[in-house]
Amino acid sequence: MDWVYNVPIKFFEYDLDKFKWRLNNFGEKTLLIASKRVINTFEIDVSRFDVIDESIANPDIHLLNKILGEISKPDLIIAIGGGSSIDLAKAISALYEYKNMDILDLIKNKLYLDNSNPIPVIAVPTTAGTGSECTKWATIWDFDDCKKYSIDADFLYPCESWLIPELTVTMDENMTLATGLDALAHAMESYWSVPSNRYTRVLARNAIFIIHKYLPLVLNDLDNLDYRKQMLMGSFFAGLAFSNTRTTACHSISYPLTMMYGINHGFAVAITLFEVLKRNWEFVKEKDLFLDSFKADDLEDIKQWFDNISLNKLSLSNFGVKKGDIPLIVKEATTGGRMDNNPIVFDESEIQNILLNVF
Repeated sequence: MDWVYNVPIKFFEYDLDKFKWRLNNFGEKTLLIASKRVINTFEIDVSRFDVIDESIANPDIHLLNKILGEISKPDLIIAIGGGSSIDLAKAISALYEYKNMDILDLIKNKLYLDNSNPIPVIAVPTTAGTGSECTKWATIWDFDDCKKYSIDADFLYPCESWLIPELTVTMDENMTLATGLDALAHAMESYWSVPSNRYTRVLARNAIFIIHKYLPLVLNDLDNLDYRKQMLMGSFFAGLAFSNTRTTACHSISYPLTMMYGINHGFAVAITLFEVLKRNWEFVKEKDLFLDSFKADDLEDIKQWFDNISLNKLSLSNFGVKKGDIPLIVKEATTGGRMDNNPIVFDESEIQNILLNVF
């Protein structure tokens, strides 16, 4: 056997009423992570929970230390939000037992792997893109040192993930595009990754097919619940695919773009997607099926779709990056477990060429 597939999560699709009913099953010693906006918009009764109601974007070491110092250990964490909120929940689960130790040292040296008492997490995504509800890792940032770390353990798969399409309707056009492109990147990078196999490629192709069709539609009709359901399904399939293969060069190059320039993760990843696809094309398996998922005859059709969907805004200069900054970005663009997961491991010269081509 030359493949393995594992996602030990119970997935549920609920409507908004059933979602609120399920929440009523939990109470004492449950920590709820949800922004004030989500709580107020969906009229969530939080009276029974301990609550973290901050808006979470790219959780960092300082925020994690602050929260670990303020909370008592819960029996369960329910995270309602984007990937950052779910990542924060996973980080609390992994690190709470070690809250009095140096958190950065714990993460760097993966000392949390000895944790025999992690806190169960229920993940409820409010975006259709990050896939954090499907994976066993969490991203934590160290903006002081321009570093990004992954907390990664089998016990960090959520025990349950609830998919509620109504929760994604509040995303504006910009966030809908960014998260949709993030999900597409997960599917594409999974497809050509080193551990790709015929099972993950089926999931990735389904994700690409759905996102290719429905992302343009939902951008033109943001309140359409059917389109939102389809995008949540596309993100879900992409999450199932990359949860077993991980991502590749596009994600590796994206991290300094987010750390140094604050570029939204979805856009930071998507900027290089087509350039990386071109360079990986020789190594892409089942090319005809990959093209079919895009309804494309060739790579130029895919490039045209990207230009149309982004209104030609997927360039570094559009996000305030200067050409003279590119060498500094290159120095930070190789992340272990991402760049070496690409079928071609790009050297600094090739990374610079990719960035110049998307400037």
